[in-house]
Amino acid sequence: MKPPFYLIVLAFLPSFSFCEIVVKGDGILQDTSLTKNEATPTKPQASKPDPAGDDLILFDNGDVMHGTFGGIQDGLLWERKDIDRPIKFSIPAIRQVVFKGSSGVVMEKETSFITLVSGDRIPGKIVSLDDKSLVVKSSVVGDLKIPREHIKSLSPNPFDGELFYSGPYNSNGWMILDYRKTKEKDEGKEIAGEEKKPKKEVVQENGKVKEESSAWIHSGASFYSLDNRALVYPDANMPDIGRLKFKAKWKGRLNLTLALHSDFTRVLPAEKKEEPKAEEAEEIEDGEKPKAEGEQKPRKKEQPEKQDPAPLQKERLVDFRKNNAFQNIAWINPSKRTHADMFGTGYTMTLYSSYPNLSRNYFSETGVARTQRMASVRSNISLSEGGDAEIEIRYNRKESLMILFINGTYAAQWNDLGGFPGDGTGFGIVNNTSNARVRISEVMITSWNGMTDSANSMIHPDRDLVLLGNGTDRFSGQVIEIKDGVALLKSAYMNAEIPVKDLSKIVLKKSTSTDLDSDDLSEDLTWAKEPMTIIYKPFGKIRLNPISAERNLLSGNSPFFGEITVDLSSAAMLRFTEGSPDLSDWFDDL
Repeated sequence: MKPPFYLIVLAFLPSFSFCEIVVKGDGILQDTSLTKNEATPTKPQASKPDPAGDDLILFDNGDVMHGTFGGIQDGLLWERKDIDRPIKFSIPAIRQVVFKGSSGVVMEKETSFITLVSGDRIPGKIVSLDDKSLVVKSSVVGDLKIPREHIKSLSPNPFDGELFYSGPYNSNGWMILDYRKTKEKDEGKEIAGEEKKPKKEVVQENGKVKEESSAWIHSGASFYSLDNRALVYPDANMPDIGRLKFKAKWKGRLNLTLALHSDFTRVLPAEKKEEPKAEEAEEIEDGEKPKAEGEQKPRKKEQPEKQDPAPLQKERLVDFRKNNAFQNIAWINPSKRTHADMFGTGYTMTLYSSYPNLSRNYFSETGVARTQRMASVRSNISLSEGGDAEIEIRYNRKESLMILFINGTYAAQWNDLGGFPGDGTGFGIVNNTSNARVRISEVMITSWNGMTDSANSMIHPDRDLVLLGNGTDRFSGQVIEIKDGVALLKSAYMNAEIPVKDLSKIVLKKSTSTDLDSDDLSEDLTWAKEPMTIIYKPFGKIRLNPISAERNLLSGNSPFFGEITVDLSSAAMLRFTEGSPDLSDWFDDL
């Protein structure tokens, strides 16, 4: 790990505020050509507290600095509100820049995107396609012409109609369920779920005081797990018919639980009432003293009418009162806690390295938490230790159907004959292995058109495949051209003209696409140096070798579409280390 010299930069920045500051791998250099004829303070002054800007820069050694992205000119320029000159950082020392103030690409009715064989996803409208090239009009890159052989697929109507969530570009809406017991004396009794957030424990480590780490850490556009507490998104608004997709990367053995359609509400068992005292006997028992003359016989007490049991009470499992992000339930021994106790009514799916499980969670009429394992039709899966996978779950509440796909391949299917329990729309993730680490990224919740085919089945070596927006009809043959909003399709049996607005996805045949794994791949299609990646919300991803940049515009080269200028005003982040985790170390030293 590189020495953490950036912390020194933060402490002494004001003393260098009269010149441009260049930070390189071995220290700080002053560009004296920019020095002003002003007196330099005799003592360094402490920087003002953040926020110094809305953006964040994360260095390769793990240090973080607030500020504003200022551009790229022989290095990355960084501005802060408490400094009157930009700081220049060497790009190899930077891992990523996160644009906190970005609003993301606005989703419109006809939003579409193009996927290249290189993995780039370019948001924009399809203008035309012929046997040579594709022309796309994008608010991000303008008018762009791309050779057809570099195109993998076109998505005129992505997300099967509607996008409900894409991220996590920030941690808004997410919270960690903290099961630590909180105590508060109330008339001599201990209660759980106090309003104050539990303080982090402080431990001694090598003679140093250190705060206990959070269970999950958000960095860039990913979450990283540190222990087996749940990361949940209670208001995910999962639709009745939809798809949930995300990418998972793990170190160690995979054991991941997903809470699906959870309402994060539990039923409280009815309180037991004290039994009424036995009534006095009507008649004098043998051996008792007889009543005196004139003494009245006690009246017989009327039997109370049998009352219906009191309705069961419910309570929210998550405390929203002060955005505390801890579970607001009476303390439950972890060894006795069920998924219903943790997430309320809904489902939990557990993914192991070789098979998945689905459980139905609900509460009985008497308020007892129940977890019922569901039978499935499944195939074997093989996920190695220290691997990664794309997880996709398609579901239909009305038909009580749930299908799991892993890396574009069918893995399992469940049909709940009892119907979906409850009406929850929440989502959660638990890493069940304490000595494993998990990274979650590219989470998307969308509508679903009902198509049950796997993504891999949509790829053919010799035919273009076209899926219509109704999720049922499809075409296999050749896409001759797209012009004036109409796609011309040709097969051995028929020719067809279909409006692009009625198409969901076009997957071009593999035989004519650029094969990046080929030994004969042209040097023109290889990167001269490691590219940076520009991430857009909710689906844009463009890789470039940067040439220069201003605050909102960046110019760069790509071997797949040449030199272009992209708009950064709607970008979520810049990633300078593609293929590596967002953090240099998955917190193994915490």
